[in-house]
Amino acid sequence: MPDSRFKLPDLSQPHPYEHRRPRRPSHLPRRLTPPPKRDEPPDLSLFLYAGVVLLVIMLILAIPYLVGYLFEVLF
Repeated sequence: MPDSRFKLPDLSQPHPYEHRRPRRPSHLPRRLTPPPKRDEPPDLSLFLYAGVVLLVIMLILAIPYLVGYLFEVLF
């Protein structure tokens, strides 16, 4: 086999993962000030309450259908 310019990695044994520290892209200027403070995450408890209310409404609407289905299957 002719000698190539590219050296292939040795794949005969698995190599352990080595974490490399992320580097800032060279085209970006260095940050001299700390990053800005982030806002608090939004309060999503209103969506939780709305979901519970919708679930209760769906269960109330499904009860007559379930009772009718049971009567149809059993009798």
